[in-house]
Amino acid sequence: MGVRRGRGGPGGPGLEGDVAAYFRRALETLREGLSPEELDLFAPNVLEEAAAAGAGAALDPSGSRLLEALLPRAPAAALSRVLSPLVGGLGGPAGHPLGARVLEAALRRVPEVLGSEREVLGQLEEAVRRQAEAVRGEALAFARHPNGSFVLRALLRALGGCPGGALVSPPCASLCLQAALEALRHSQSAACARLCQALIGYLVPPGHAPGESPLVSALEDAQRGRLVEALFGAAGPRCLRGLFREQLRGRLLGVATHRLANHGLQRLLDHAPRDVVGEVLEELGPALRQPLGRGHPGVLTALAGACRRHPPLQPLALRRLLEAVDCWEPPERRRSCLGPLGALRPWGGGDSEKGAGPELSVTVPGSLLLQHLLHFSDPGLVLEALEALPPPALAALALSPPGSRVWDALLSAPSVPPRTRRRLLRKLKGRFLSLACHRNGSRVLDAIFASASPRACAAIAAELAPQRPALLRDPHGRGVERRLRPWLED
Repeated sequence: MGVRRGRGGPGGPGLEGDVAAYFRRALETLREGLSPEELDLFAPNVLEEAAAAGAGAALDPSGSRLLEALLPRAPAAALSRVLSPLVGGLGGPAGHPLGARVLEAALRRVPEVLGSEREVLGQLEEAVRRQAEAVRGEALAFARHPNGSFVLRALLRALGGCPGGALVSPPCASLCLQAALEALRHSQSAACARLCQALIGYLVPPGHAPGESPLVSALEDAQRGRLVEALFGAAGPRCLRGLFREQLRGRLLGVATHRLANHGLQRLLDHAPRDVVGEVLEELGPALRQPLGRGHPGVLTALAGACRRHPPLQPLALRRLLEAVDCWEPPERRRSCLGPLGALRPWGGGDSEKGAGPELSVTVPGSLLLQHLLHFSDPGLVLEALEALPPPALAALALSPPGSRVWDALLSAPSVPPRTRRRLLRKLKGRFLSLACHRNGSRVLDAIFASASPRACAAIAAELAPQRPALLRDPHGRGVERRLRPWLED
């Protein structure tokens, strides 16, 4: 296939007119939609043409979009032929706005094809080695380059074996450091601890004034805060314990109510050891209403998720969460806590009866909170609140996107007694057709059939059998009918 100079802009040659037209037509075909069988025939042909076109395919608008779409599923041999002509410095495809994205997609694919035949794998390793050599000579330039930084991040993941998936600013350079932490953590490299300590030394310098916390200041900064979040994910328990006790303890309320810093606290809770989670619960638990009032429900869901990993902390966590939504006292409110917890709004917060009846409203953060609580060792309080709902509200819960995830947790959590599941399923009697003919409800119905007893499945199938024509008329119902066909034909 032919290429000609001058049409690709900075980074290399463009394509001849007929070759560019081929990629335009191929892109149109891909956008029209292909069946899996058609795609299996289409992809190898396009990748072969792209390999023949060399770097020009990656610099062509249509060719680059095709390669970005097809490389994530490319076999090792085709990946090697496409990748080899792209590697190099910022003067080649790595510095081109289109070529860099194609090179990124190819490098991201490399860890996924490990284990291929030795000859092909050797060619891939050689291509990755050449790209690493090109980057090593100008790593800072790559990190600061708006296009080259994508290549650097993908290369770090490839070298770390991380399937995807100094240098603190500009933003693209910070992203490179985040990718380095991710790659080193996944590869369990000893260099991860060294990089963490180097970043701590930069972000939290020793010798700061008494009463100051450089870590809090970093969390409150848009760019440095993201880097600290990545650091929390890569640092070990001992490092997290030291950072918390030296820099964050006693300052948690200010961090939790800050519009940026609260995200860092959430990431800390995602990875913190039990003693740190316990100290956060003790300090911040009585004041959880404040971050909730500031519009930071993620602090509550992250704390619940952390306590889910540590059962001894769960009773106090449940009490603090109920206090945050005014459902702990008086005790009779606990039976009606589902609405406030699901909406993450205090009892009577603008609509005192919201969630008490069929109009139950569950938000995405509220759904995540309820899922964590259902996986607690003792989910009795949430189960009691679910059983207090009328049947229309239970069915409406299964039809809403966040509410259907609550049903998923209800059906899968090992701590939920089977008898309670059966009682809740019986309350859906007469409403299984509405579930079957709904996008979210049909998925909940699938989960019910995967977890329910044969007797319960037979009862649901008996209810749906007379409605078979209605199932077949609905796109979601047709899928349910196929899965229930053995039951419906009995």
